[in-house]
Amino acid sequence: MGRWSSEEKGKALNPRYHLDANVVLRFLRDDDPKQSAAASRLFASAKAGKVRLAISAVTVAEAFYVLSRVYKHTRADAASRLLPLLQSDVLEVADRNCVLDGLNRVVKANVDFGDGYLAATASESGDAVASFDADLQLFPDVTTIVPS
Repeated sequence: MGRWSSEEKGKALNPRYHLDANVVLRFLRDDDPKQSAAASRLFASAKAGKVRLAISAVTVAEAFYVLSRVYKHTRADAASRLLPLLQSDVLEVADRNCVLDGLNRVVKANVDFGDGYLAATASESGDAVASFDADLQLFPDVTTIVPS
C-alpha cells in the first residue's frame, strides 16, 4: 500500500465539484438572494480548503456569453468580471493559461471569448488558424489563413 503526500490526502478527502455557469453567474452578479448566497458559501468553502472547485473552458465560454449577451455587458466588461475569479487560487481552471490569455485578448481586442481562446491555443501551440473571421487577424502572434 503506497503513501500519499499531505497534498494528495487533502485532495482525496475534499470533494471536487465542477462548476456550472449558473453558479458562477450567481456569485459574480449577486442577483438572487437564495442562489447568490449559496454560491458565495460554496466559494468560501473552497477558499477555506473544504471543497475544490473546477471550471472548464466551455463553462467560462457560457458564463461569458450570458454576461455579454443576456446581461448586456460589453465584451471587455464580461471578461474583466471573470478574470479575477479565474486568476484566484480558489478555482482549478482547465487549460488555465489559454483561458486567461483568451479573456485578456477579449479585453484588448474586443473579440468574443471563442476567438480569444482560439487565438490563445494557436499561439501556445505555434499552429496557424484557418478562419474566415477577420477578428483573428488582430493578433500578431497568430497566423491566420483564409481557406480558398
